[in-house]
Amino acid sequence: MLYRIIILIIFSQSLLFGQSLFNRFVGTDPFMGSARSTSMGNTHLLNSTGSANVRFNPANLGTMDLRRGFNFQVNRLSVFERWSMPVRDSFGEFLTNADYVANEFSNYGISSGLIGSAKLPGIGIAGMGIHYAPLAHFTYHYSEEVRGSYSIEDGEYASKDPFVGYQNLSINGTPMVTSLGGGIQLKMLEDFNLRIGGAINLIESITISDRVNVDTLYSDVTNLTTLPDVNATTKSPTTNFMTFSTIMNWASNIQFGVSLEGEAKSTTTSYSWSTDSTNGLFQYFDDSSYVVSGTNYMKPRVLSLAISFISDFENIMSIDFELDQVTYKSHLNLKNYKQYKLGFEYLTQMETAIRGGLIYRTASIPAMKPVSIFTFGFGKSLGNLIIDAAGTYCFQSFSYPDLFPVKGDIRTDYDLVRDSQLHLILGLTYRF
Repeated sequence: MLYRIIILIIFSQSLLFGQSLFNRFVGTDPFMGSARSTSMGNTHLLNSTGSANVRFNPANLGTMDLRRGFNFQVNRLSVFERWSMPVRDSFGEFLTNADYVANEFSNYGISSGLIGSAKLPGIGIAGMGIHYAPLAHFTYHYSEEVRGSYSIEDGEYASKDPFVGYQNLSINGTPMVTSLGGGIQLKMLEDFNLRIGGAINLIESITISDRVNVDTLYSDVTNLTTLPDVNATTKSPTTNFMTFSTIMNWASNIQFGVSLEGEAKSTTTSYSWSTDSTNGLFQYFDDSSYVVSGTNYMKPRVLSLAISFISDFENIMSIDFELDQVTYKSHLNLKNYKQYKLGFEYLTQMETAIRGGLIYRTASIPAMKPVSIFTFGFGKSLGNLIIDAAGTYCFQSFSYPDLFPVKGDIRTDYDLVRDSQLHLILGLTYRF
């Protein structure tokens, strides 16, 4: 019954999240944590598990509960995108939005790491760890099937809108980050202890590929773009950022956490981007060419505050709140934004953890609206093995000019882009 309710909520909510169209410019959400914290509204500060603590909350390494362990996690992000154009009647009145493109693609990521902790006589508990995971990705795939026209004579069998070719845009690139850090727990009073920690995060150099091609079947290219094909690669430089965090226990059932994650900028010597002057959104093409080259990626600075309430009457339940202040400074056309997060975890009598959460985020791209996301998941311990699963679902719609402009097209209306994303995570942690 519970799973039916979850599925019903997923497909009945009108929820908004990041748009895959702009992955090439800003990347996807760079805050992909453990399956547990993701399912609890991305409350990574207090709810990360395993080696994900090294990246998001190194102070949490200083606890005996972690002991020594190895974790492995698989992420799968599926995107379904539809492009529609407005259809009007002979009087110019709007009728409907007609789909002419349906794209579907997936991006996979794998993360893993090691952690360990030990007692320090007279001081407390110290822990260390290493974490390797995707930071974000720039993947985007667009394929448009183009139809032409044909005048049929009497008695002739043919299609009035024959298939004439494809217009394709394909971008790939996933930066990986290696995090090394440690934390220490200082025992001060019976119900009050302090944990502090820090980590350095190394972003690897990657190659981003851009490919634009138009496949034609006939010499008649009336409905196809005349833009030239593009096959380019960009190698991003390595860079790094620091993470610092602290956790305080106010009582046996209340935790408060603070973390500061530094910024990192990965810029090539030559790059060019452009924005549409009418809507302020990033654009791939001008009148004659593909304008995107190089990279100028900014991993923003993040200041996080979080609080967790834990109840242990008959069944343990925790409720978590987190606020993130994300700062881009003056990078390109991106603006600073906030994330408001709510997550919960309920432990059943069968010792199965049921989790869920909500996120509300103000827009980082000025022309876009605020966004929100719904999260869900569960966890189960089998001896020393811990299994965690998480999922997120989101949907967004916005207006955007025709991606592949055709010469002579006088249509002034923007297309309607509808973007659905389903993110699934499976994590395994083994303690020894």
